[in-house]
Amino acid sequence: MDVFAVFLDPFPKQKDWSGLISAFHPAEQARISRFAREEDRLRKAASHMLLAIALGEKLGAGYRELIFRRGDYGKPYLERDQAPRFNVSASGALVVCAIARTEIGIDVERVAPLETSAMRLLLGHAESAGQAYSSEEEELDVFYERWTMLESWLKAEGTGLHDEYPLAAFAPKSIAPKRFRTEARQPGMIPWILTSLNVAPSVPEHYALAVCRRPEEDWAEEVLLLDGMELAKRFRKLLSRDARYAEGENNKR
Repeated sequence: MDVFAVFLDPFPKQKDWSGLISAFHPAEQARISRFAREEDRLRKAASHMLLAIALGEKLGAGYRELIFRRGDYGKPYLERDQAPRFNVSASGALVVCAIARTEIGIDVERVAPLETSAMRLLLGHAESAGQAYSSEEEELDVFYERWTMLESWLKAEGTGLHDEYPLAAFAPKSIAPKRFRTEARQPGMIPWILTSLNVAPSVPEHYALAVCRRPEEDWAEEVLLLDGMELAKRFRKLLSRDARYAEGENNKR
């Protein structure tokens, strides 16, 4: 299993990426165009490029060979025999992606101040009353850690957020520092493993990041971090593979 991230600092302008976005699959271009704000469109574009790079480099495939479909609840998958599973998330200037052999979920949130009363309501009165935090900052960190783990679990399950699973009812069991276990929704399935991660010391903003995976997935628990320039460079290289493939096919004729 691999976890990739790109920190968009400085945040690009749409004119800088217009040529790259025009090379996307038409369905992806349509999804991007639905966002009203330029920042949201660029964040979505960065998510797609990061995912394409992660999959293309792993499979040795060009961009046009990566055909994406959507299953129940809208979760995307790659139309390919024995295709890797994947999941993406974005918040603020950070975009993350996880790929694995089995179902996977990932979530990232930029840590921002919240009203204490609202935070404790979401966490649950019982837990807040029985938990002593050394500072408001620690309580905020606990909130975002739990929130990202919940979202990553539901994304791994393939359902997304649902009122049936509020944060207050989510109680993963700690099995190691920053590592937890939670049950699968489907009967007979083995539990999931949740890991709360640090992004990278070089990222100046504070983010919470969590991954939900199957126990058999091995990884180094490190995030492979790119910047915006490296992201664009590697995506262009991915596109160049399509040209080389097409040239090779034409030479066979």
